[in-house]
Amino acid sequence: MSVEKFSLGSLVTIDDGRIRAAFEQALARCEADCKDRPAVSDPRKVALSCTLVPVINPDGEMESCDVQFQITDSVPKRKSKTYNMRSTRTGLLFNELSPDAVHQATIDEAPGPRSQADAG
Repeated sequence: MSVEKFSLGSLVTIDDGRIRAAFEQALARCEADCKDRPAVSDPRKVALSCTLVPVINPDGEMESCDVQFQITDSVPKRKSKTYNMRSTRTGLLFNELSPDAVHQATIDEAPGPRSQADAG
């Protein structure tokens, strides 16, 4: 291939299309996250950055530029609900049936039905 002027259009062919492929993969990850978690309204982001570093000749003039591309993507962090846990000497205790109040008694802790023999 001959020397050509760099432009946004030529970006898709540089490095045998690897930059384009990386961008498309990042975009697909963000789209997949939107489909997986549509209730999460925080934005998903895909960014293409370009860094240019001048290459100086012995006379102190710019001879060329080293150019590098970076594709990054980000999705909102995954979070669980908040659990209220009681601290004990053996560790933290939680109640799955009452995640916001570990001390709250729940139906699974209720005493079983009393038999007729116990009642009388």
